[in-house]
Amino acid sequence: MELRQLRYLIAVIDAQSITRACDVLHVVPSAVSHQLKLLEQELQSTLLVRGALGVQPTATGRLLYGQAQAILRQVADARACVQVEESQVAGSVSVAIAGSIAQVLAVPLLAACRERWPAVILSIHEGLSGHLVEGVHSGRFDMGVLYASEATAKLETRPVVREPFFFGCARALAPEADGKPMSLQDLARHPLLLPSLPNATRGALDRAFAALDTGYQVAGEVNSTATQIGAVRAGLGASVLPWISLRMLRPRRSTVIRPLDVEHLYRDVLTATKPQAVRSRASAMVLAQLEHLLRDIYAPLASHR
Repeated sequence: MELRQLRYLIAVIDAQSITRACDVLHVVPSAVSHQLKLLEQELQSTLLVRGALGVQPTATGRLLYGQAQAILRQVADARACVQVEESQVAGSVSVAIAGSIAQVLAVPLLAACRERWPAVILSIHEGLSGHLVEGVHSGRFDMGVLYASEATAKLETRPVVREPFFFGCARALAPEADGKPMSLQDLARHPLLLPSLPNATRGALDRAFAALDTGYQVAGEVNSTATQIGAVRAGLGASVLPWISLRMLRPRRSTVIRPLDVEHLYRDVLTATKPQAVRSRASAMVLAQLEHLLRDIYAPLASHR
């Protein structure tokens, strides 16, 4: 039994018409009829009948009508209590976010927390994943969005997504068609602008090339995602970029983006907290909001896998 089925039942009985009820509910008649049919099948009882006076409830329908009104009132009361409780959440919460993800996550997270919990002071720390791990482990940061590594094994983690890497460069440097998969052998021919070690991208590249017993060209080391993207767009070199950074390479007319045809070239994105840490209510709610935003951000990637 679903709450929407109860809402539909109440609306139809009040309006004595499915059509008029749909005008109030802003739902198409077929959807209302379908849900009411499912409700009758679940209860194994007829709830509504059509007559000269329109749609009328049966004796069972009248009984459920009263119960449904009480249930929906209780739900509304519970929602109001939670909203009041959320508005009273206060405290300081520190969040560490690895660089490229911070470019698209930090502002939406700050906006959501300011809107929902204005008394919560959110402190966002952006940096390389490897540098942020120790801060989460020591408790300096309440939580982090990091990339899986040997160091994150000492944290309490929850996986978010396995994120692939792509080749990106200015179109003048590689006029090949967009979207054509690139092998490691092709990648090795391009001078690359990359973050310095320790870094998830560099670590993944090193492992992939080591399996081929070959190497790659480093044109420069850039530890700022924004600077790295700017250098690529300016034609100063190519780069290996995570999926989340591709939106920063717009417009596509001036850049080439190609997937890397390498089975084990990826990074695992995860949320992390200190093991067995006592979490404040504010921290718990920010963590839930953080994971919700991450699911939304990575939804297009998940739908194509």
